[in-house]
Amino acid sequence: MSKHLLRATMALSIAAVAFAFTAPARAQDSTTPPPPKPKRQQFTGVIESIDAKAESVIIKKGTESKTFKIGEKTKYATADKKEAAITDIKVGDKVKVSFTEDNGVAMAHRIGPPDAPKKTE
Repeated sequence: MSKHLLRATMALSIAAVAFAFTAPARAQDSTTPPPPKPKRQQFTGVIESIDAKAESVIIKKGTESKTFKIGEKTKYATADKKEAAITDIKVGDKVKVSFTEDNGVAMAHRIGPPDAPKKTE
């Protein structure tokens, strides 16, 4: 019976040593956490130009113009349509752009009419 006890103790000792060396190695494998997702921002102004081939829209607010990159995932809306296409928005339309900025590139997620002013009584 002592042989079995000795073998069991030896096997448990080997397993404990193996786990002791693998646990720190796993902890070191973790990389730095991913950077935080870019924060959504909004910009309201008048469409100055639309270039579907270059995938960009320029919106002007006062003296400031901002260029937004558009893509397949960009959603569009008009006062008449909740789901519109890029061909439904026109130069001169007042719009609100929901976008994120990453590495100096403003990516438009939604371009649509600005919110209606709230009524005060």
